[in-house]
Amino acid sequence: MNILEKLYLFFYQRQKKKALLNQKKLPFPVISVGNLTLGGTGKTPFTIALAKEAKKKGFYPIILSRGYGGKLKGPLIVNTEYKAEDVGDEPLMMCFEGLTVIKSIDRYIGGLFAIENLGIKESDNPIFILDDGFQHRKLYRDINILLIDGIKGFGNKKLLPVGPLRSPLEEIREADIIFITKEKNVELTTKLMNLGINSIYSAPLEIKGLFDINNKKIEPKGQEIFAFAGVGNFESFLKTLKLLNLNIVGHRKFIDHKKYTELTIRKIIKDGKNSDLIVTTKKDFIKIAGNFEIDDRFCYVDISLSIQKEALADIFSKFKSE
Repeated sequence: MNILEKLYLFFYQRQKKKALLNQKKLPFPVISVGNLTLGGTGKTPFTIALAKEAKKKGFYPIILSRGYGGKLKGPLIVNTEYKAEDVGDEPLMMCFEGLTVIKSIDRYIGGLFAIENLGIKESDNPIFILDDGFQHRKLYRDINILLIDGIKGFGNKKLLPVGPLRSPLEEIREADIIFITKEKNVELTTKLMNLGINSIYSAPLEIKGLFDINNKKIEPKGQEIFAFAGVGNFESFLKTLKLLNLNIVGHRKFIDHKKYTELTIRKIIKDGKNSDLIVTTKKDFIKIAGNFEIDDRFCYVDISLSIQKEALADIFSKFKSE
């Protein structure tokens, strides 16, 4: 471990200790969804899938998000009238899925705000889902779900800023349930089992399809496309497009949570001028549609993660539903 990793670890452990000493508990169950690494494990599609499954089982899921990149501190109830620059791209994306999302820098205050402003009662069977919560120890969680990218794993296994790890690898043991996302990884699963971790499931990628500017499904027929996105794992995005039978003739990678400008959009249109389609992620599309002048070649790929029935039973068995 070099000096930069040691410095990161020192401040990380100090912050963790302080958070645990001052940890607060909401009056209703909290399920945390998070990861050990920088973005790209599929937290948002997993959170969406989990919240929808909770609804089916008679629960009232409320997602608590810090709303990374959003300038409003909250607490507030996210609705479709907000823009990504206000509440963050991921909370807005979850809201467009018909889910209840609270944006708040302090998730405990966000939870109390939700209870008061949504009129939540015990008979509603509320469950809070803490988005990107593995490192957010200020709030007590009843179940700690950890997502691990089945393709990239832990990279070089080094802490920030040298590697992708936001937490030391040994903190894997703090997870109650682990999901290997996108692709199965037998080697990784075996290593985790050797550590004594038994609740390990897979959450494979599901491609819902390609959708146009009017949210209508497009039939991929080998069209030549220009691809762009600001996501944590750009390579995974390109791989998804290839699975859709699309011919990528050009692409542009942006930082995760990219804030688009008129100039950037014009450059994208210029780069993709000879393409049949200009394709991005749903998260990026939400930030662009309605905010910039784009043509009908713009479209997005919509994905989800599939959660096994056995895993859902494992998660919800602790809680009472109607």
